[in-house]
Amino acid sequence: MFKTQIGFLYYPEFLNKEEADELYQHTLELQWQQNQIRMLGKTMPVPRLECIYGDEGCDYLYSKSVLLKPLPWTDALAKLRDRITATAGYNFRIVIGNEYRSGQDSIGWHNDSEASMGLNPAIASISLGSVRKFQIKPIGGKPTDFWLEHGSLLVMLPGCQSTHLHQIPKTNKVVSTRINLTFRPHVGGKR
Repeated sequence: MFKTQIGFLYYPEFLNKEEADELYQHTLELQWQQNQIRMLGKTMPVPRLECIYGDEGCDYLYSKSVLLKPLPWTDALAKLRDRITATAGYNFRIVIGNEYRSGQDSIGWHNDSEASMGLNPAIASISLGSVRKFQIKPIGGKPTDFWLEHGSLLVMLPGCQSTHLHQIPKTNKVVSTRINLTFRPHVGGKR
């Protein structure tokens, strides 16, 4: 594990290869969907597949146009949530999955500051499958590149979402599927 100057912790081998491979196979069976997003007055497909699992009633709205309603936790996702909580010390009520099928699937510069997560949330992110570039930068600053490995855990600490932006940019390199599971707090729903 190492802590950076830019507000996150990184555990490159949080899951060993066998655990990461098993979890990757489990995630392929999740209920992925291609959502539509409204940007600049146009509706278009989100450039990746998404899914959400979590506590009942913990709906998640982002970009004022994509509403995700959680399915019940799978055993594997609940066990992973508990393991991350034990390591990082933060509680999570939902997990949002992103499946990047090729180098053309991406997510642009953004921060995760939706009101449903409360003020200054911690967000924990597990990477599975192909290694992709993750970029983070101070708002108005220059990006730093990281390569998130299969089985790694990245924890964006409280406050990071208000001072930094992050993205997974497109790439023309041939890459296979990458799955990212982001565990998040939620202030609503049933406990």
